[in-house]
Amino acid sequence: MTKDANFAQGLSKVKENDHFAAIDLFTLVLKEDPKDTNALSQRAVCYLNILDYKKSLADINAAIDIEPDYSYYYQCRAYIKANMKDYESSIKDYEKAVELDPQDSIALNNLALAQEQMGWTKQAESNFNKSDKVAGIKTAQERSDQRVAENKKEDTPIESKTKEEEASADSKGKIAKSVFTKKSNFKEFVSFIKNGFKLKENDES
Repeated sequence: MTKDANFAQGLSKVKENDHFAAIDLFTLVLKEDPKDTNALSQRAVCYLNILDYKKSLADINAAIDIEPDYSYYYQCRAYIKANMKDYESSIKDYEKAVELDPQDSIALNNLALAQEQMGWTKQAESNFNKSDKVAGIKTAQERSDQRVAENKKEDTPIESKTKEEEASADSKGKIAKSVFTKKSNFKEFVSFIKNGFKLKENDES
């Protein structure tokens, strides 16, 4: 098969959770083109799924060496390092991802989660708020300020909101923090874990 055919077949095997077969196919691609970062990153996720963290890390390191300014690869490496219990190094990679793409709400959110895990509460809260802002989700303080302003206009008491309405508003504000703590709900990293790392936009079909 051609390089492109091997790669496409590898993606199919990833979707079927046949990671060993996918590894073989991506390896064929890399024999033809050792600098194919999509094949490297896809093979890395396969190694991650079979819990071979060292090989997974080696592949994503190689991808970063080739494309050092691609922020998503740093997110991927951070996730691998977290699985290896190397949390401080994981945080550094999330910080690098945010440095490269400050508007990436997922990187900000996961940086905050990692900081929270380390007990760095203030830094975590700051990045949760940044993630919410980038994602267009109002913080608790912003929602409170908005309610005060609205109530002043309407001349109605702030207490007029029911507990149910308040709880609903608060829950919406916590989406960015809660949804990404579980792989089952974290769509972007579900695709990272189950369907391979995200391809560069100009390579996606």
